[in-house]
Amino acid sequence: MSETATISLRGVSKSYGPVHALQNVSLDVSRGEVLGLIGENGAGKSTLIGVLTGTVRPDAGELHVNGESVELGHSRTLRELGISVVVQEQALVDALRVYENIYLGCEGEIGGIGPGRRRKLRDAAQKLLDELGIDGLRADAVVAELTYPQRQLVEIARAFSRITEESAAPVILLDEPTSALTETEVEILFALIEGWRDRVCFIFVSHILQDVLRISTRLLVLRDGRSIETLSAEGVTAERLHELMVGSERSADYYREGDQTGATSEEALVELRGASCAGEFEGVDLVIRPGEVVGLAGVIGSGKASVAAAVAGAETLSTGSIHVAGHDRTHWSVPAAVTSGVLYIPPERAQDSLFRSASIRNNISIGFLDLLRHRWTRLLALRTERERTTTLARTLQVKAPSLSTPIGELSGGNQQKAIFARWQGRECKVLVLSDPTRGIDVGTREEIYTLVRTMAASGVGVLLCAESLEEVIGMSDRIVVMKDGVISAELAAPADNKPAEVDVIKHMM
Repeated sequence: MSETATISLRGVSKSYGPVHALQNVSLDVSRGEVLGLIGENGAGKSTLIGVLTGTVRPDAGELHVNGESVELGHSRTLRELGISVVVQEQALVDALRVYENIYLGCEGEIGGIGPGRRRKLRDAAQKLLDELGIDGLRADAVVAELTYPQRQLVEIARAFSRITEESAAPVILLDEPTSALTETEVEILFALIEGWRDRVCFIFVSHILQDVLRISTRLLVLRDGRSIETLSAEGVTAERLHELMVGSERSADYYREGDQTGATSEEALVELRGASCAGEFEGVDLVIRPGEVVGLAGVIGSGKASVAAAVAGAETLSTGSIHVAGHDRTHWSVPAAVTSGVLYIPPERAQDSLFRSASIRNNISIGFLDLLRHRWTRLLALRTERERTTTLARTLQVKAPSLSTPIGELSGGNQQKAIFARWQGRECKVLVLSDPTRGIDVGTREEIYTLVRTMAASGVGVLLCAESLEEVIGMSDRIVVMKDGVISAELAAPADNKPAEVDVIKHMM
């Protein structure tokens, strides 16, 4: 590491009303380093990233680039220095093509003006994708047609495109970059980081502690807006990081297997019979019973996410049928599912679950507003709404200055807890979860696991679809494995006899 850090933050503080998002935080990072930035949701990571990119103006603190002072709070200045970010909640324009998203805002620098501009941009983007080893992604593809992991790779390519030989501070901030990637795509990203380390500083933010430990050279742990410790990544364990993040050791019963009850009845709450969805899955038979957590396992593209969406009414069956409480539901949809007590938490919070500019209160109460209308006047009982929303937010421990705060200002974990609170406001018979802990810290994950166990113990049937195989095994009573759109195996997963990951993987590949 060079004697003078490429970027150096000193004494950064930021408050939002009574909430101290950052308190006297400092960090250094130089070429050749990958600084792992970790902490629970609400620890201050997002605010710190905002300070480094200029989207958040701190109340105090200073930035030095190669020893020279630079004013904070100006995103254009910091971008011109070479600081770029891959954000957790994707910031792509769906209607534009890949090359247009990669060079959005700097088209003139790459393509010039006049005839042939688009061709130059497309060729430059394709060359960049090839150099980065991102195969199977065309520069002229429309972003709306890409999968979530492919869009994440576009975000990564855009960040790398901002780095030039003239960049004074070539820094790439990676905010939860691996949470939606396949193992192959994670390897591509890690190879990029290793290959560019001598030219670029990396700040790697992730709740997947194994990824942080594998790729980082140093670690900075935040808790409650403060720097807890900066340490070398060598020899550090995930358990030690958890202790630093939350102030205590991780529970040995992380997935609450001790509270696992299994099905409390043979009654079928929801049943798929010979269900198919064109291009996604076919011939699926699936039963969800009271008190049971059914896990869906499989690689990305196996059809598991579409099966979960179909149960929740978000995908339409092309053949087969869905039965709810014994009744054939031919016209199944999300509204029909909600009124029947089949509630869905989809994988992409920002796109599918949140009204980001609306208040926390409105985002929670939207789940049960129909229950608060006066029978005759149809007017809303606003006092009841306020009281119920406040109670639910307190029960789920949603941390925020007030419930009037726009939900987009919360950390990912608190956003997810607000979404869970939304469905606690009405009767739930079946809870469909698709990647419920994506981008969530370990402490909040434990809270979510406890909530799921509590709901299952009360007789709620749970369908859990997750990319984390460890999570599926740990939480499930029964695991349905999918491969190429069909069910390849069904495995029992009682608390005292969980299948090994290898026993599940052999049916996935």
